[in-house]
Amino acid sequence: MTVAHARALLPVGDAVIEPQRPQRELVALEAMARWAHRFSPIVAVDPPDGLQIDIAGCERLFGGEHRLLDLIAEAVRRLGFRVRIAAAPTFACAWAVARFGATERSMVGEADHRRVLAALPVEALRLERTVVDALGEVGIERIEHLLDLPRSSLPARFGHELLRRLDVAMGLGPETIDPVRPVSPVVVERVFLDPVTRMDAIELTVRELVTELSHALAQRECGARRLELRVDRYNAEPLSKVLVLCRPSRDARHLWSLLSPRVESINLGWGVERLALAAPHLGRLPHEDEAWEWGDGAVVRRLDHALGELLDTLGNRLGSNRVVRAEPVASHLPERATCFRPALEEKKGEESVLPSPFFPDRPSLLLERPDPIEVIAMTPDGPPSWFRWRGLEQRITASAGPERLAGEWWKEKPNRDCFSGRDYFKIQDERGHWLWIYRVGGCWFVHGLWA
Repeated sequence: MTVAHARALLPVGDAVIEPQRPQRELVALEAMARWAHRFSPIVAVDPPDGLQIDIAGCERLFGGEHRLLDLIAEAVRRLGFRVRIAAAPTFACAWAVARFGATERSMVGEADHRRVLAALPVEALRLERTVVDALGEVGIERIEHLLDLPRSSLPARFGHELLRRLDVAMGLGPETIDPVRPVSPVVVERVFLDPVTRMDAIELTVRELVTELSHALAQRECGARRLELRVDRYNAEPLSKVLVLCRPSRDARHLWSLLSPRVESINLGWGVERLALAAPHLGRLPHEDEAWEWGDGAVVRRLDHALGELLDTLGNRLGSNRVVRAEPVASHLPERATCFRPALEEKKGEESVLPSPFFPDRPSLLLERPDPIEVIAMTPDGPPSWFRWRGLEQRITASAGPERLAGEWWKEKPNRDCFSGRDYFKIQDERGHWLWIYRVGGCWFVHGLWA
């Protein structure tokens, strides 16, 4: 339906409009397929909104197929989704019954396979729209109509794909799926013959584990976003040291510099029996050949790496919530155009911000709270010619504007700034300083300065 139709069906203010992001939905569907491995080791994604689960042999672990289907459906509902589920001898039949069946939960046995499919529309065979329209022109609307026709007469008019789809649904043709492979976590460990009580030996072992972990991450072409060091002690509770990184990294030197303070604080107790270093959260990080990089791109890359290492060091020593970074927000109001988030926090999705070519000139320093000023203007709606700010009177030598800025009136309560807007001016005083001032409701304020 259209956006206008959706808004008309919902109460005023209850409609939330979000842009469709197919790639983001596919990533979420793959994550849900990995989640479904608790029911079967073979799970494939069926874009844009389905999963294919091979439950052959797994039903005995859950008390039968009926109970397994109930468990899957209930688990998906707890995630907040509406679900239609079907079990059948073939994946094509299960796909058809789940989407075109009469009920949200269906079980199709070998004896009922042909009968259930025959009652479904031809769209259940996953045919092209042109083939479905061609079948409709001659009155073929359900699969039972196709089964009544001679097979030899179908390919000449509707193509060979129709017979292949029909054979796959009936279990007469080969059918394959591409399952999502579970990714095993990267873990390296050392088990000691006797409990180790020397700190220098522990530090040396952890440094070797970091090097091994870096090589393992390089083979997978990924980097660690999170590190966990587990210390199993003799006759004592195990210890766990956790590190969070702002971006994927497999640099052994950098990882050891972060782990070193944590290792020094370990209470060895009566001795350490086992050390395990794991990277449970990974990120894509392709190989880079820094020896062949030159120009501005190489400088930007090195600065980006250096900034990431600095954020990792500060965040893990001072606390993840005490080191923040500014990120742009899609808002015309200057005080809302940025937000601060923890530097080590992973971005949940793409931020919807204005494209960089559309960003106008903005002051170097934005005041946390706009300062009120007194202004004299030659015309009521024109630029000012004189102002008094912080007890100092200045004559304006140059000005540019106005630039009308308003807030998000569609998602906040009415107020003076949102509906009347602000008229911003860029002015220069007698000393050559440039200021950013605005007018709202007859009052003037200084909001920023240029360096």
